[in-house]
Amino acid sequence: MLHCTVDELNNNVIIIHISGEFRIEMIGKVEEVWNRELAKKPGVIAFDCREMEYIDSSSIGTLVKFVNAATNRKVEFVLYGLNREVTKIFETARLTRFFGIMSAQEFKGKYLKDS
Repeated sequence: MLHCTVDELNNNVIIIHISGEFRIEMIGKVEEVWNRELAKKPGVIAFDCREMEYIDSSSIGTLVKFVNAATNRKVEFVLYGLNREVTKIFETARLTRFFGIMSAQEFKGKYLKDS
């Protein structure tokens, strides 16, 4: 089961918290949240992945689509807090350079210092 919650910060940053397993069955739910938040035209949309246990290839494809949509709208897209297993999936697929990936501490230092 996957859960999504959203925090909107006053410094133009939206955080989408993902917990559980991000599998093909849940793509529609995540896309719905993404589209709603992207329409708000923030400067940054971040996925907090600290509680994401797993991601499948279809869901990674969805994240690729999100990167492209964010780039087209000049919105920075960040993934942070990936666990070791999820990081290995991204490394194996050679996607770590395609995505803006950082630790939770790096994210906090860069985006949350004024919150």
